[in-house]
Amino acid sequence: MSHDNGKVQAEALFASGQLYKDIGEIIYDRRTALDWTQVHLAKLARLNVSVIRSIEAGRPVSLETLSALLRVFEIDPRDILPQGAPEGTWFAHLDLVASATQLKKTMKQCSDYNLAIQKLRDIIGNISKTFNLPEIPARLPIDHYSHSVAFTSGERQDLLEIFGRRIQIFRTLQGATASQIAHKSHVSLTSLSLIEAGLRNPSLETVYRIAEGLSVSVYYLIPGIHDDADLLRSLDMTAWAMSAQSQLEALADLESIIGHLDDIANH
Repeated sequence: MSHDNGKVQAEALFASGQLYKDIGEIIYDRRTALDWTQVHLAKLARLNVSVIRSIEAGRPVSLETLSALLRVFEIDPRDILPQGAPEGTWFAHLDLVASATQLKKTMKQCSDYNLAIQKLRDIIGNISKTFNLPEIPARLPIDHYSHSVAFTSGERQDLLEIFGRRIQIFRTLQGATASQIAHKSHVSLTSLSLIEAGLRNPSLETVYRIAEGLSVSVYYLIPGIHDDADLLRSLDMTAWAMSAQSQLEALADLESIIGHLDDIANH
């Protein structure tokens, strides 16, 4: 993937506006083939009818709107969207199956896991009280998995949240910061941060820019019936393990500090 003259390939893909026109024609053909009115399609997709008119007229479409229409028609994104960035295979070296198997074995061996976690929480709590640190809002691990990272057919999910999490996954697997990916994608850091948090509905062009910045195909980022759920869950688990590794390094620093303070107290 090249960035000639500092530009991303997505600019050329969307320059003429033909891609949006092609999408509009496909939506129109699917709708009329089913003998649906624009009003009926709008109700099924939970969109305003003016949005349907705009899309069929070939105007720009956002990720959330396009995903809603793909869900209604049960269209595979690969059937209507060009690939854009090369098919991302840079993560193929990860032995995901072996990692998952080893994780299960390790967890069974850690009978004192819950006790260790509670002790760690007590230590952090005591430090926070001693230095009057602001309380960190409690978050249950299950909150992260309240929505699957993979698309579930028939359900209207928080597609923006899923999309944002996928960006985080591929960014973490590369060991890249949000700032680095924002620079490669030619989007602002603020925009990327909001998108990762599921708080901004990006245009389709922005989706392609981010995919190019991550060196993965848009098909890995856009939720749909084409999703490989097992692969996505494995990548998610691997990314979280990498994030946890950086936290372990912080705990190692904390252990060193506590040891130093203990030496001072005993002398």
